[in-house]
Amino acid sequence: MALSPTLRTLLIGLTGLLSASGLALLLANTAIFDAIFRWQLVLSPESSSFPMWQKLPEPMTMRCFLFQVLNPDEVSKGAKPQLEQVGPWVFTEQHEKVDLVWSPNGTVTYRQIRTWRFQPHLSNGSLEDQVTILNSVAATVGAMVEREVAKIWRPILDLHLTAIKERLFVTKSVGEILFDGFHDPLFDELDSLPSFFKKFVPPGLADKFAFFYQRNGSSEVDGVWNVFTGAAGVERMGEVHSWNYDTQDLFPSTCGLVSGSAGEFYTPHLAPDTITLYSNDLCRSIRLPYRGAVEVKGIPSLEFRAGRGLFDNGTLDIANSCYQEEGALLRTGVYNTSRCRFGAPVFISQPHFHQADPWYRSRVDGLSPDPELHDTYFRVEPSSGVPTDVTVRIQLSVLVAPVSGISMLSGVQEAFIPVLWFENSAGVPDNLAFQLKLLGSLPDILAGMGWGQVGLACSIVIIAAIVLVSRRKEEEDTCPILSQSLAEENIENVLMEEEED
Repeated sequence: MALSPTLRTLLIGLTGLLSASGLALLLANTAIFDAIFRWQLVLSPESSSFPMWQKLPEPMTMRCFLFQVLNPDEVSKGAKPQLEQVGPWVFTEQHEKVDLVWSPNGTVTYRQIRTWRFQPHLSNGSLEDQVTILNSVAATVGAMVEREVAKIWRPILDLHLTAIKERLFVTKSVGEILFDGFHDPLFDELDSLPSFFKKFVPPGLADKFAFFYQRNGSSEVDGVWNVFTGAAGVERMGEVHSWNYDTQDLFPSTCGLVSGSAGEFYTPHLAPDTITLYSNDLCRSIRLPYRGAVEVKGIPSLEFRAGRGLFDNGTLDIANSCYQEEGALLRTGVYNTSRCRFGAPVFISQPHFHQADPWYRSRVDGLSPDPELHDTYFRVEPSSGVPTDVTVRIQLSVLVAPVSGISMLSGVQEAFIPVLWFENSAGVPDNLAFQLKLLGSLPDILAGMGWGQVGLACSIVIIAAIVLVSRRKEEEDTCPILSQSLAEENIENVLMEEEED
């Protein structure tokens, strides 16, 4: 029995449709993913990603540690600083973009508000705890005097500093050190300084001092960002175009280029190579090399981890050489942020001078670098370019060096004294993990659907062929058997007739 024309046409049509759609999915799964990506994730006021970009769905976590100086009087006389790490004090850190302006060139301009809230139940101490730390104000004045004030004028300034009881070390509460700020005697005596010296006082020393002073809840401190939304091409999505309306920062050559991601998105189909992040706090970009594949909450991710070249002086990574101040080459592993800090001698490294030249640790006691505790890393889902797990760890140190003519600094030994280090961490929220995993797996899902449809089409063809062959064989086998039976019956009848005769 042959297939009816209708059934045959239906099978042919179904097979062709499955084959065509399956091949289309196999050949165009990346293009389909990109189309869905542009529709859902390219930044615009209507995109699904916009609410999560404008305000973090879950705040980041900041853990802050301070380095208490156990022998401040001895350090002033030339002893090695004895340090004790205390903390952490834990805060949530919420980011929110405001003053958004969307541009036709595929960028968006905005300011950012960062808001910190103390979490006492997660902290090892309260904000009222008293800690003895290096006085960054005094160290800054010392650096200014050494660089700008001739020795003949220093005794006059030293008399003034002695009269107001300026000290190299201070004991203040954690809240004052981090956010609230504290009055240094120098702040109250600025008007009494000889006019010649006032020009050497940086603008930041006019009110109070704290490491995050006036940053909490401010839309001004982080500056004005302009980043690519992906509308003009996803290959630059999330990349910083300018900061404070400039594409060149404080440093010469390529070191001053405002480049890299703002840290919230990377390009889709991210390659396992090196990623670049722009930091307004550091006034520079940082590069993180690829380290391997990991899994975060079931999401396959690429891990990019800080290496020895992160704050290299150009010895390991020649591209870092233009960050060095002329005539003041630092040993590797420490970055000079004085240009960002009104000339204040503040230096950035990984915590406990992790991956820095051993000389830095040799100048102080109490440090124990540990890769598990002090590394910086980014983990990113490669198909979408969305970070899945981020931990940034930064240490702030202040350079203390002898300054002739200034009593509080004349006897000290040169050292980069750590003051604090902090850890910022963020990850994909649990309620979004499955969605991100599904989005990242979409190309594979589409390819699997394509193979499935092609396989189903092939199965239909094979089954139809088997059915047709079976039926033909049955027909061919049926005819000889019937003929043989008729022949045997005729022979039997003939024999019976002969016997009767």
